[in-house]
Amino acid sequence: HYPTISTDMLSRVYERRPAYNNDELVSGSVVNSRLKYAYYVVFCAAYRVAGRFAQVVMVNSNWTRGHIEALWGTSARVVFPPCDTREFSQAATEPKRRVIVSLGQFRPEKDHRLQIQAL
Repeated sequence: HYPTISTDMLSRVYERRPAYNNDELVSGSVVNSRLKYAYYVVFCAAYRVAGRFAQVVMVNSNWTRGHIEALWGTSARVVFPPCDTREFSQAATEPKRRVIVSLGQFRPEKDHRLQIQAL
């Protein structure tokens, strides 16, 4: 499960930091920030209630587990996606190169542009 809302999102709005999910129109206004934060708190409460109905919770990373456990107040089990790591093991013996391996969805919070700029 990928969290619909995360503790990162809550803190970003609470601290009034502009980001992909917190436009400057909101972060630049105390009133807008408080309204959005109140909405997020209510949304988190509903999300937590829905999560409490799950009998088994499985997630795909420790990051997601931390957020789900914090938001739902329940324990989650990490089930890592299957991946053949032999290619990565062989690459460890080759001369080092500057490359980025980024696996996953294209989502704003992953900041793919920053990854490319890091090269």
